[in-house]
Amino acid sequence: MYLLDHLVHFVEKPERLVETTKELGLHTVSGGRHEMWGTYNSLCYFGLSYIEFIGIFDLGLFEVSAREPFTLHETYKKKDYQNSVLRIALRTNKIDEVAHHLASDGYEVYGPKDFSRTRPDGSVIKWKLLHFGKENQKIDFPFIIQWDGDDKARYKELVEIGTIKPHQLGNLQITEIEFELEDLSIPLEWGRVFDFEVTGTESYKQVKLPNCMLTFKETMGTNKIAQVNISGADREKKVEIEGTTYLFQT
Repeated sequence: MYLLDHLVHFVEKPERLVETTKELGLHTVSGGRHEMWGTYNSLCYFGLSYIEFIGIFDLGLFEVSAREPFTLHETYKKKDYQNSVLRIALRTNKIDEVAHHLASDGYEVYGPKDFSRTRPDGSVIKWKLLHFGKENQKIDFPFIIQWDGDDKARYKELVEIGTIKPHQLGNLQITEIEFELEDLSIPLEWGRVFDFEVTGTESYKQVKLPNCMLTFKETMGTNKIAQVNISGADREKKVEIEGTTYLFQT
């Protein structure tokens, strides 16, 4: 029911990432503006999973959107506007069922709500979002997204408009996201909520998604996404981009 859809990486200027990542051998494009949230983005795709480099163009609008619990906007504000990869989004095609399931399980649920964004070429994309959580959680749950249209048609369109193109660095895929956490009961809860397989030891846990692995390492004093591992590169490369490490592996 769930696939890794994208990573949300807050940055100072998303437009700069188009050129910055090009120097690394990546294909990144300008995304567009979220007029309702005061944010804008650039996008780097690996199949249908992608990195969203997101920034703020209107702080007032952003502050309003950050009032809604468990949104990525609230997360960024709680982190004192420190840039890094802060959230992940899971994709589903049964978002209404997911909302009912989460509410029945005792979580606070907001949505699903309909949203849209206008691309630089004037075309409009639409999606639904669902946020959920509980009080005093050490790290926010993934939020849930459902895109308008099926995956096959959406991939075809993204290729046709040039959003998805081959990366010079290789045939790349996001394979693993590494978390540093104080409490390893969190991945166990994620596994239960999303019905994912969880393995590991007392010091680390792995949550297996159909298209990515989430690895949680016990680290006192920190609760964050620390590293993103991307496979298929023609050479190994480790880079730091505004608060998060990216490891490109052969």
